[in-house]
Amino acid sequence: MSRYMKTLSTGRSGEEAQRIVNEYMQSEGLKYVDERGEMVWRKGVGALTTPQFIKADVTADGVVSIQAWMAGAALIPGVWGGEIDPTDGSPYGFAIKAVLKKRITELESRLGGTPITPAGWYPDPTQRFEQRYWNGQQWTADVVRGTEQSVDPAGAA
Repeated sequence: MSRYMKTLSTGRSGEEAQRIVNEYMQSEGLKYVDERGEMVWRKGVGALTTPQFIKADVTADGVVSIQAWMAGAALIPGVWGGEIDPTDGSPYGFAIKAVLKKRITELESRLGGTPITPAGWYPDPTQRFEQRYWNGQQWTADVVRGTEQSVDPAGAA
């Protein structure tokens, strides 16, 4: 699975952020559908119109988690497989990626706010280890080198 993902703290109420998402998606001709068990905004059905997907989960405090992808292979209408991140640098599907990337950028612009990096393992900013854990607010002393998880004796980055 290869998806674009970003989480924004919009500074808006959840209702206002959801209204912005709904109005923009509808104005772009996307339909809100159940796609393989996920409620997503979709445009395109396959073959000549490669499906594009945007998922925007809005919390009550106006935090919006955005995911976007396009079908990797759409040979006949309604049948597709794989996912492609519209922001990756590969030339495959460049024209469709450009359209979807523009939609993501516009949605984020309309929502405003600041990006939030979700908690998880990321490349160590100190470069002393391969990965370091980000708890959603700051770097921790938890690190990974190879397959060994440990605690950085120098502490958090």
